Amino acid sequence: MKIMGIGAHYDDCIFGIPGILLRAVDQGHEVTILSVIGDYKNWSPVGTDRQEGMLTGTTRLFEEQGLTLKFLDYQSMNIGVNKTSKRAVAEAVAEVEPDVGFLLWPQDSHPDHEEVSELSKVAFNWAGTVLGASKSVRRPKRLYYYDNGPRHTLGFEPDTFIDMGDHSTHAMDWLASVMSFVLGSKASDGIVEAKKALAAYRGKGCGVQYAEALKSFQNYPVDIL
Repeated sequence: MKIMGIGAHYDDCIFGIPGILLRAVDQGHEVTILSVIGDYKNWSPVGTDRQEGMLTGTTRLFEEQGLTLKFLDYQSMNIGVNKTSKRAVAEAVAEVEPDVGFLLWPQDSHPDHEEVSELSKVAFNWAGTVLGASKSVRRPKRLYYYDNGPRHTLGFEPDTFIDMGDHSTHAMDWLASVMSFVLGSKASDGIVEAKKALAAYRGKGCGVQYAEALKSFQNYPVDIL
């Protein structure tokens, strides 16, 4: 299958669903991550000096895990939900035509996350409409909102839990490597600890050690026997 996750920033999907992404790769699925923000020159940890190196380095760290990372050209606080941004995200989705999609929860303390959640909802469901009546784009079979963690996601009530299982250590190491590259090891330690605590909490909710929690975009039938 083709799997696609969309985040506002380079680290949204890797914090929210790294175990799911790594599981998908191990199962032979094609995984693409889209970061709507690809211009980090107005963000102090990167700035003009590190812009190109940051994009190249994070792309490499994703490729090493078997995933494709793509960036659009937007800056933080300069996205907006408008005709241009809808088209940009729709074009990215149309290029992949994913079978399963992951998008940010719409209620968040960060404006970038809220705007990209709305753009993702439009692109995953109505890319063909955005791009023109002559453009037919297959909708994903399933869509899931993901939790982007404490101090960001608000009012998130999951209905789907995924056991991180054997991927938990790998997921934490991958998250640490990306965050260390961008922010340094000290900041990385805090982010990894936050992810581990969240994964442990979600695990308690479904009876495993570590889990990742999702909210179905719609209700889907599930075989239980």
